[in-house]
Amino acid sequence: MRSTRTYLRWMRPSLALLLSIFALSAAPAYAVGSISPQPRTFSASLLESNGVLSLADGRIALATDAAPAVPLLGAYRRSGTLISELPALASTARIQLNYAADLPSGTALHVDLRASLDGSRWLPWLVDLPSGAVVGLPGSARRMQYRLTLMGDAQHSPVVRNVTLAPSSAPATYNATATDPYAVAPTFRIKASRQGMVGGRTANGFIIPPHARFVSLPCRCVTSSKGGDEYQVRITYRGRSAVVPVYDVGPYSARDDYWNAGRTGYPDLERGWPMDHAAYYEGYNGRQSDKGFVYAPSGMDVGDGTWIDDLGIDSGQAEVEVTMLWMGSDPLAGPPPRDPNLPEQIVDELGGDFWHRNPELGASTMGCGYGRHTYQAKTVSDLAQSAQVTRWQPNLPAAGSYDLYVHVPRCPSPRAITAAARYVIQHRDGTIEVVVNQATQTGWVRLGRFPFNAGSDGFLQLSDLAGDAGATVWFDQAKWVRAP
Repeated sequence: MRSTRTYLRWMRPSLALLLSIFALSAAPAYAVGSISPQPRTFSASLLESNGVLSLADGRIALATDAAPAVPLLGAYRRSGTLISELPALASTARIQLNYAADLPSGTALHVDLRASLDGSRWLPWLVDLPSGAVVGLPGSARRMQYRLTLMGDAQHSPVVRNVTLAPSSAPATYNATATDPYAVAPTFRIKASRQGMVGGRTANGFIIPPHARFVSLPCRCVTSSKGGDEYQVRITYRGRSAVVPVYDVGPYSARDDYWNAGRTGYPDLERGWPMDHAAYYEGYNGRQSDKGFVYAPSGMDVGDGTWIDDLGIDSGQAEVEVTMLWMGSDPLAGPPPRDPNLPEQIVDELGGDFWHRNPELGASTMGCGYGRHTYQAKTVSDLAQSAQVTRWQPNLPAAGSYDLYVHVPRCPSPRAITAAARYVIQHRDGTIEVVVNQATQTGWVRLGRFPFNAGSDGFLQLSDLAGDAGATVWFDQAKWVRAP
């Protein structure tokens, strides 16, 4: 049913350098990296440094030979980053970030912060925090890191004098994303592009070799450290799949977190619909992006090694499925646990509970269907000609009676829409077939109420076999709603 997928070996960022950073003697005695509100000096572990240096008095500035900034961050002749790990925090729900820096004309500074609740998986970066920001955490952090991005011209550099964190009782002005133990990493179908640029430099300082395996996403909030894999995606194309880290920012924006339910960059757009797609397909913002006019939509750039070698794509652009693995369990890792308190269990056709046996299953017109995507196939009336079999198979948290619904989209099609889509329901007491006229029954269509056991032995199935050959049959979402 499900295509074989390829996992890339996980990498671990090395802790190559430890450096104690001290504040200026004229300033309060807080070290860069201290977390105490008391005037006490702490040392911080410098995990990564690209294009920056520590001055003799402990301040941080750009190196004279620092590389130019990536275009989306501005036309700066020099840029550099520093990631530093802070000492363990006391149990607290809110942390105040303070820092002091000198910013001559023509320079800029970005200060970002992230936390790990379990000591291993990182929450996304909170980017562009002002000094004095109070960050609300969804739990006690076992690890905290900050990232400094310095940018300047040939003569001038920002100078960071100190960075401190302290527990706070003030209301949070920024909130880290809460983690959900039942979360499954979401998958979206987007237009993506090949990223060559061999010898170029990514936002995290990685020099791109031939056959590179990484991606660029349009938000600085999920950029991994240089050589790290804190934020990864799974890319799937026609049955082939690869897992790669996020190393760069782009291609059209540095703030388009389209994968978030409460997206911050473009909150007026729906989840899963990149800003450049909206600009290209719908004329959003006059077809302008952060980078300029959108001539071709692309919600992700992909390195050559992944694009050509792993996925076998022979063009410069393609529709792919991308799974944001830092947001939950991999849909291909087996049935995930389900929250028993949810009133309904939804199975998305891009999720791990949807199965099909044909990697060439067609997709709708870009941006059409529930969640901006649906599959389609051409119907046949002869069983021997049937090639498409799809199945929605949830892991139900409890036994009981469920109202079963399917979503039938209103999407353009070069063919007539089938009037005889044959849904097969496998429930606790047997199997039943329900025929739906997808030409007239659109939106959420109720198939009936059926008993199901807990677990995943029940399912809903649909194929291209219908009473009217040569029509279009749609495969969109399905949901199980627990009956009272």
